[in-house]
Amino acid sequence: MTYRELYFKLEKQKTKYLNTTAIKTILQDDGGFSDFFNLIRHFDDEIKDIKKIEDNIARVNNGEPLQYVLGYAFFVNSNYVVNEDVLIPRQETEELAVGTLKTIIKMFGREPKIKIVDIGTGSGVLGIYLKEYFPNSTVICTDISENSLKIAKINAKNHHVDIDFRQGDMIEPIKDESEVSVVVSNPPYIGDESTVDPQTLKYEPHLALFASPKTKYYEIIMSLIDSTVLSDKHLLAFEIGEDMEDELTHIIETKYKGIMYKFEKDIYGKTRFLYIIKDEGITYAA
Repeated sequence: MTYRELYFKLEKQKTKYLNTTAIKTILQDDGGFSDFFNLIRHFDDEIKDIKKIEDNIARVNNGEPLQYVLGYAFFVNSNYVVNEDVLIPRQETEELAVGTLKTIIKMFGREPKIKIVDIGTGSGVLGIYLKEYFPNSTVICTDISENSLKIAKINAKNHHVDIDFRQGDMIEPIKDESEVSVVVSNPPYIGDESTVDPQTLKYEPHLALFASPKTKYYEIIMSLIDSTVLSDKHLLAFEIGEDMEDELTHIIETKYKGIMYKFEKDIYGKTRFLYIIKDEGITYAA
């Protein structure tokens, strides 16, 4: 059977989870094609492993996320290994990565030699992405989950970057650090299970999803502001829940009155990012 024949056969058998994107991606994966254009170029080639494709289709139809089925997820400009021990990187986290990159350049230049910490790294995407762009900087990635760090280490090796991985809860692994210039994090921030998509709730690690109260981990990370860990000039960059602006504003204005901060919206117009900056040479975050 050719890719063309199977593609149009599957298009007639689409389900809630086996949509056109999933079909294209599964076929691209079989042939090792980088995108749909390259698949089209080989549309009349014979399929390499029909049994594997059938197994993948069955798993996707059963509700398992496509990224876990294939064993990787795309993030900004490359693939990263993922499994059930780590969250699947979302578009919002891609936006956080790019926003943090731009703010670092604004604050520290294009070739900074600074210390960057990614807290709750999961699959390692944020820390690895920043290390790739700022190779002269030191990047520390922390996570409470040993299994998550195993995946992150694989991704660091695949991306040929040197990362300092540390296991521990939130800021505990960096409590003795100093001169940290950048902290980036996408911490757990969901307070109500009923708001979570059933597929996510079933397959993705709850440890990386839920917090009570929702602001719990932001408050822990923000406590670094009063510590000796951060350098005089520093950036804290967060992904946040779309309904958290008021709560986080109250915390900042109450505990860190006078500090510079800015909320940013994602491409859907939802407030999704928080940048806290200490830098006399800059008056805005993005």
